[in-house]
Amino acid sequence: MNLFLEARMSDTMGTQSVKSIDALRRGLDVMLAIQRSSAVTLQELHRQTGLSKATLLRILKTLQQAGWVERSEHDKRYVPASATGQSGPTAAWRTRLSALAAPARATLQRLVPWPIDLGVRDGTAMLILDTDRPRNGLAVNYRALGFRPPMLLSSLGRCYLSFCPEEERREILAALARSPNDFDRGARRPENVRRMVAHARDLGYVARDPTSTSLDSPDRFGAVSVPLRHEDQVVGCLSCAWLPAVKSEREIVSAHLADMQQAAQNIERKLAQAGFAPPPANE
Repeated sequence: MNLFLEARMSDTMGTQSVKSIDALRRGLDVMLAIQRSSAVTLQELHRQTGLSKATLLRILKTLQQAGWVERSEHDKRYVPASATGQSGPTAAWRTRLSALAAPARATLQRLVPWPIDLGVRDGTAMLILDTDRPRNGLAVNYRALGFRPPMLLSSLGRCYLSFCPEEERREILAALARSPNDFDRGARRPENVRRMVAHARDLGYVARDPTSTSLDSPDRFGAVSVPLRHEDQVVGCLSCAWLPAVKSEREIVSAHLADMQQAAQNIERKLAQAGFAPPPANE
């Protein structure tokens, strides 16, 4: 018999005779359910998978320890990890920041009927750590649109750039200027960035780049962000997103900016009281 065919037959017969690992299959089913839902509670996972809550908790603990899944301290939902398999100081730092910010964010969300997000720097983009989405028209697709928002287009990224130390801003812009992505081209126009920074510091907040989507785009939404500072650094930003067809930026700022800034101050106070460490170096 041809040696190649013999090897293939042996491999096929061997695969057919090997039993599958039921525990692994259940774990993959849970991971798939979390990915499809973006953010899901234990009760929702129980309903979707049919697995007992005790089994789910063991699987979820394993997935968390492996760095595949994170649990939102804000709304107790399980979400896919920001980077599959990520663990170590950066993941631990983000988890602690989210936990310390959770009470103030929950209070803010009760005051604001629009999605409130906490974002941190993730290299040359921003990363939304977790979220609590009110039930409105924006909740349908906003999470997918903004899970890792671009630095120069999103309100989170523009806010971070505007309030972070000058040396860090130069580092980020230099990296963005080398990017082949169209949405990073603004880094090659430093005069525009300087105007953005000056305007943001005058206002105390930053808005999303209004040119990033067309006026008739179904993905169009407005967003404003305020910085979270700790020990002369920006550790993250809080954002509020809304539908421009429903509210104008002026109305959102008038109604909610003061509440957002108060929430940011409350989080900053909590970080100081907890002796929160500076963020690890961006990789």
